[in-house]
Amino acid sequence: MLGDADLEIVLRWDRRRGAFDISLRFEIVTGNVEDWLPPGEPLTLDLARLGALSANDAEYGRALTRMLLRPGDIEPFFVRARDRTEGSHKLHVRLHLNAPAQFHALRWELLRDPRTDVPIATLADVLLSRYLSSPDWRPIPALAKHELRALVVVAGPDDLKEYRPGGQTLAEVDVAGELDRARRALTDIPDVRELAGAAATLSNVMEALDEGMDILYLVCHGALIDDVPLLYLEQPDGKADPVDGRKLVERLSELERRPTVAMLCSCQSATAGNEMWTADQGALSALGPRLAGVGVAAVVAMQGNVSMTTVETFAPAFFKALARNGIIDEAMATARRAVHDRRDWWVPVLFSRLRSGRTYYRPQFTERQEDTWKALELQIGQRNFTPVLGPGLASSILGSRQDLARRWVQRWQMPIAPRDQGDLAKVAQYLRVRSAPGIVRAQLQKQFMSEIVKRQERATPDDPIWSIPKELVQGPNPEPAILEVGRRRRRIYEGDPFRVMAELPVEIYITTGWTGLLQEALEERQRPPTTMMFPWNSAIPSQRLRLQPTVDRPLVYHLYGRLDNPRSLVITEDDYFAWLTAWINLRRSIPSSVQRALTFQSLLFLGYSLDEWDFRVVFHSIKSFPGSSLLGENLHVGVQLSPESQTIEPEAAQEYLESYFGEDKINIYWGETQQFLDEMRQRRVLP
Repeated sequence: MLGDADLEIVLRWDRRRGAFDISLRFEIVTGNVEDWLPPGEPLTLDLARLGALSANDAEYGRALTRMLLRPGDIEPFFVRARDRTEGSHKLHVRLHLNAPAQFHALRWELLRDPRTDVPIATLADVLLSRYLSSPDWRPIPALAKHELRALVVVAGPDDLKEYRPGGQTLAEVDVAGELDRARRALTDIPDVRELAGAAATLSNVMEALDEGMDILYLVCHGALIDDVPLLYLEQPDGKADPVDGRKLVERLSELERRPTVAMLCSCQSATAGNEMWTADQGALSALGPRLAGVGVAAVVAMQGNVSMTTVETFAPAFFKALARNGIIDEAMATARRAVHDRRDWWVPVLFSRLRSGRTYYRPQFTERQEDTWKALELQIGQRNFTPVLGPGLASSILGSRQDLARRWVQRWQMPIAPRDQGDLAKVAQYLRVRSAPGIVRAQLQKQFMSEIVKRQERATPDDPIWSIPKELVQGPNPEPAILEVGRRRRRIYEGDPFRVMAELPVEIYITTGWTGLLQEALEERQRPPTTMMFPWNSAIPSQRLRLQPTVDRPLVYHLYGRLDNPRSLVITEDDYFAWLTAWINLRRSIPSSVQRALTFQSLLFLGYSLDEWDFRVVFHSIKSFPGSSLLGENLHVGVQLSPESQTIEPEAAQEYLESYFGEDKINIYWGETQQFLDEMRQRRVLP
């Protein structure tokens, strides 16, 4: 059966024309069926007309629908997408809006199905969210499934009567009542911390978030001043602290890990009949796109005045569903259905950066879980198996290449877009242009040594880096210190990646890592290895393989150089291009045993990210080998990729690799290197 479907409506503001470019994309996810409506005539929205209808939700929704779903082209596309999914699939409708603030303030949740005149956000088989993206936004790190932690912040300054934003009086906050409401909403979240009253200061909030919170539940008065949200938090003496929303966003951007989900709730302010309502006209919702911009994956905010009755029903339903499956779009749809009979059902709005809707991933193979593990065990047992090892194996000692790149960006204040600041090749290329190749390699060695020294200063006695001999951390070459830390780590930790790799009965290891950690692990297993490097430049001496590799005397073949020969390192974009040129010219001179290992056997890519140069270059290079089509002869190719990508999209990664290896020939273990190795050991895959 075909899976769920995506309908993405993309609106991009053209300032010169005062109108939108609009395009639509429809795809049935697992069925790989896609339709696309390219940009046609510019789309205009009549803000004055919509403003005049703001008191009538139904007519507002009909007018907005007529403006967006243009009868000539856009409405038929939408209707066709609904016809192809209705009754059998869920349709994820993502409104991708790149526009000024006044268009984000429109009530998009009131859009209606043109066939039935029913709001699409209330339909059981439709998930509606506002999907936000930008090349300049902070990437969102993927998180493994874990026990969720929430921070509840309730600000109730005791001098609110002195503030009248827009001429409006701010009501006294029932802090105890708001806390009770938040506790009921977060019943299914196991770890909840509270900051209320005089403790609800900006500094306390940031300190708590810095400890690693998954959910921020913020309750305070807000105001919108010149399209900038103002939050009334507290000072330590209980007085109001009107915080510019931009300041909060700036402080959040400095955190190593931002909350995954934020729910922004205004305090009750006005009575309408027998109900309490907010009265800030949804001022806090203006924070939604700003928080998304600095890496908060999903923001739920109230885009207008909302009743406390609606909030008391909506919030618990939302967080219960989120705790159950971690899919933000489904949690939002569940909560909307819980309040569908309320006249303010449309007020909660979801701003999301997650295409798949996932707030976490499960460490496992994306498909055929048990079959893949059995196939991997079989291939290892038959010695029809070649590990292709990436830099992630040494991350516990050297840190990730993404972290290294970001430290260089900060150190030299490089003018590189945030989404590219974790790309070491791009960052190193910038440094290369400003200096010289030798400087980049020297800085790399200096950075590794500096990190080892810093870690040693913070280390405790149970850390392998504790009390490394001084002579190992004083010279320019970090390799001796790295190898010493590796030796200590392998002695105390059975799951050390290099220790596990050294236990595999394979004849050839291919690596893009720079260290000799694997060689030392093999020596410890009484398997003295031969080491060779691909001679991509003149600094690498030519070598001939004199002995045929065996399990007892394996070959470790370095593709991107070694730290003990700095000129051999592949670091910058220029290096990768030079390497590719050398590969085209010299690949036939690569030992035949290495060529056979990369084409005739099952491959395990371990310690990579899909978007890293290391992986992309080596992956396409393997595909360029004559006879690489034989890769499809193997039942499975086990692949593990570190999920440090902008969104949590295991299916997209699976499809990407299958497009090269062939359907049903490759499977991805979606998780960290260590998670994969730990499960590998638990399942006794090793012979």
